[in-house]
Amino acid sequence: MSQTSEVQEHISADYRQNIRSHHSVIQKLKKRKRWIAAARLASVISGAGMIWYFWPDPGIIISSLIIFLAILVALVFYDSDLSALIENSERLIKVNKHEIDIIQYDLKGYDDGKIYSDSNHPFASDMDLFGEFSLFQWLNRCHADQSKKLLSENLKYPLTVPEISANQEAAKELADKMDTCQQFQSSAMANPLTLETERKLENWIALPSPGFDQPSWKWFQNIYPIIPAGLMIIYALDIIQVKTFLFLLVALNFCQYLIGRKIIAEFGMLLNIEQEMAGLYKQLQLVEGMDCKSKKIESLRARLKPDQYISASASIKEFNMILKRINWRSNLLINSVLQLFLFWDLRLILLLKQWKKKNEFYVREWIRVIAETEVVISLASLVHNNPEWSFPSVDDNYFHLTTQAAGHPLIPPGKRICNDFKMDDRGTVALITGSNMAGKSTFLRTLGVNIVLAQTGAAVCAQYLELGRMNLISSMRVADNLAENTSTFYAELKKLQGIIEAVNKKEQVLILLDEVLRGTNSADRHRGTQALIRQLLHNTAVTIMATHDTELAQSEALIDPSVYNYHFEGRIIEDELYFDYQIKKGICESFNATTLMKKIGIHFQD
Repeated sequence: MSQTSEVQEHISADYRQNIRSHHSVIQKLKKRKRWIAAARLASVISGAGMIWYFWPDPGIIISSLIIFLAILVALVFYDSDLSALIENSERLIKVNKHEIDIIQYDLKGYDDGKIYSDSNHPFASDMDLFGEFSLFQWLNRCHADQSKKLLSENLKYPLTVPEISANQEAAKELADKMDTCQQFQSSAMANPLTLETERKLENWIALPSPGFDQPSWKWFQNIYPIIPAGLMIIYALDIIQVKTFLFLLVALNFCQYLIGRKIIAEFGMLLNIEQEMAGLYKQLQLVEGMDCKSKKIESLRARLKPDQYISASASIKEFNMILKRINWRSNLLINSVLQLFLFWDLRLILLLKQWKKKNEFYVREWIRVIAETEVVISLASLVHNNPEWSFPSVDDNYFHLTTQAAGHPLIPPGKRICNDFKMDDRGTVALITGSNMAGKSTFLRTLGVNIVLAQTGAAVCAQYLELGRMNLISSMRVADNLAENTSTFYAELKKLQGIIEAVNKKEQVLILLDEVLRGTNSADRHRGTQALIRQLLHNTAVTIMATHDTELAQSEALIDPSVYNYHFEGRIIEDELYFDYQIKKGICESFNATTLMKKIGIHFQD
């Protein structure tokens, strides 16, 4: 673990090289765009020159128009493709800069997942899962709302052992395919899928059919263009008068209006989602094309290709084309022509009905696949950036916990101190004593955060970690609540009540406690903590507790052999405090509170 900084500097250098490469690509593409702009101008001038030179020869003029218009259209499309490539490279630069910032622990400006925080969660606040400089902010590589939500749920609630194993295998494989992961991130960044769009899709799918179920409607849409075309022809041949012609046009428009008003609400439900569907199509296409052998990725790909389907991406592409046609309706001129000659609304509603019937049961699953993919990519990026970390061994056997050289992942490598620790049985309590700032609370969080990572399927900040699947419960940070008129002491009692209820239900938990009952006097705190420890032992709970109460540690260890003592210590050299932050067996015998008080100006009379 001591070589972490050097290893990560090499990884950062790779990211910086990627940034330089993408900048170089952008410059080449911009140079090509300038040539394309010149070619477009030349084609326009050449076309105009041909028309002027050969005027009024209709054959050459029409041929010239067709040729140069085709060239111009091709150049416009090519220019659009170049713009898309430039935007992709710009996003890839942001992706690589993000990775460098993560390695340098510069998390400002990135999504901190604060919206997923829950003050009533058993451990989220104590383990800094969400908020500024949190585990979520450091781990997250997700862009879709659904992906961020799934990542937050995986951090808050442990996965099953098979799910953990599947995530580990996929993260390990994708860690060696960073180009694939970064391209996926770029596509996801371009048009992030939102929960609002998913809600629109679900509401549209649940919407009752507006009708048009009879096969005759499909037959009618195919023969309808004959009507306005025939009307134009007979008017041009002076078979009907202008009044009759206009009357028939109004009649056609009125029929279209009567049908259109039945389906306009359905079109409205699908407004403003075209870009996100285009992004979903590209992301699904990338998942389908992932050259991976892990069971997780193979399962994701399989879920994108139900029976008798070409692929999910092909279906979403088809849907996106329908959405584009719906958007054409916003142009009054184009819409008028399409409605008159093609009965456009009828065609669109029949296309939507056909697509919905085929895909309505799969859309939510396809979005879920994207969310799972982004979560696995987040885990893979963690592995890639920290190759010296290890994948833990997790099983369903409660309780055992063994770790070697475990450190807190949110502490930079140069400052991180790692420790070994082991607990192997139910009904045990580890009491950790020590002086102020010696590292007790950080050690509890080190264990907690690494357990959270392990039960998410991520690599952990340790050389080795083996554990049984468990539920974490903690009481470390406790704050009052003015809105609820709740004191700090009462807030802590509420947290302890939740712990006691879980223990009484025989839930498989690991309890992390830091200075319990701190809001009351020392006598009540000692007596209450003592009673709590004995109740936890009686219910075969597993607890790690940090405390300053050495008398408690001595008495409980003598009474019950299931109580184990550990400590962190600090040394005072020439009135200066020094800590090694290493956990040791036994009870702490040196404390520093008096020294700290003297340093701020409190004078003691001996």
